[in-house]
Amino acid sequence: MKYSLLFLIPLLLTFSCDKLKSSKIEPNCENIKADNADQCLRLNQIQVLGTHNSYKLKPSDSLIQKINRETPGWSTGLEYEHRPLSYQLENLGIRKFELDIYADTAGGLFANPKGAQLIGDGEYLGRTEMQKPGFKVIHIQDIDYRSTCLTLVDCLQEIKDWSVQNPKHLPIMIMLEVKQGTPSPRGSFTFTKALDLNEELVKGVDDEIWSVFEKDHAITPDDVRGNYDTLEEAILTNGWPSLEQSRGKVIFALDNTNEVRNLYLAGNEVLQNRAAFVSSYPGESTAGFIKMNDVPEQGEEIKEYVEKGYIIRTRADIPTQEARSGDTTRRDLALQSGAHYISTDYPEASPFDSTYIVRLPGTNNPGRCNPVSAPSSCKNEFITE
Repeated sequence: MKYSLLFLIPLLLTFSCDKLKSSKIEPNCENIKADNADQCLRLNQIQVLGTHNSYKLKPSDSLIQKINRETPGWSTGLEYEHRPLSYQLENLGIRKFELDIYADTAGGLFANPKGAQLIGDGEYLGRTEMQKPGFKVIHIQDIDYRSTCLTLVDCLQEIKDWSVQNPKHLPIMIMLEVKQGTPSPRGSFTFTKALDLNEELVKGVDDEIWSVFEKDHAITPDDVRGNYDTLEEAILTNGWPSLEQSRGKVIFALDNTNEVRNLYLAGNEVLQNRAAFVSSYPGESTAGFIKMNDVPEQGEEIKEYVEKGYIIRTRADIPTQEARSGDTTRRDLALQSGAHYISTDYPEASPFDSTYIVRLPGTNNPGRCNPVSAPSSCKNEFITE
């Protein structure tokens, strides 16, 4: 009998341990409360604000005046600007950024903007960081060249530094538009030719991302796809990560929907080992995130896709239009549509003769319950940081 009991003890211990391992208590999500909201709510069940061309400062008045002599009104849609990225995160509750980036493999391509030379804007001439190889953050070369952070690495580092200091923040989306081409002259004002993009240059964006962020600091397509064959299958079957799994992280998305997107996808139609999601419509293997800018025309379609589980970015305003007129139609439609990321140039009051501003209704927090996809028991007060 003694030996029989000794034999049974390890079996009983093994059974007990296995039972503990397999009986992890799942949250009861029938009723969302403050103490279970992060476990129950998914990334696609909240709504946050983002800024459009988040790095941009407006052209100087002296440059506007000089070029206006030959091309009157050229700057009308460019007269907006933003605070530094860390300020937007800390003080304005912004949780999505958009960065325009140009390849500069040798360094120095954009180091001395022609507009800065024209008006003697010494702050933007010969900057050390602009002399080095790497992606540069500019809206339009030579003419709309003023940025709060001038290189992709510097912009990402600023976001990362804030993120590390605020490890419980809602996930921050970073949209990247990889640009090429040369604008048409503005009168006698001509532009530096940007590098033509190829597969190697476009995929080099990932290298710069991972030079700043560790991979466990980001939510990647691989993370969301898991063991499913495609990203779309994963989000329609398993869904997006919970807020608990997403806090303190960033998520990258490619803004481009043209040949640049195709270069990024070349040879890898499931985004394996890629840093960024790409805008893809339902039925595509990479579908999960969709950029849909025209909310007056696409509002019902946006709502339909949100209900199915896709994550949507849309715009509350067109550069300076609503800010000048005060028209809130587009803003209100965007907020009602259920789009998850609402992009604006005006998280603070318009400097023009209107009171136009974009804030999340019903909360002072950086996020709110998504008006289309959140459970009915969700409360805005649960969605903090």
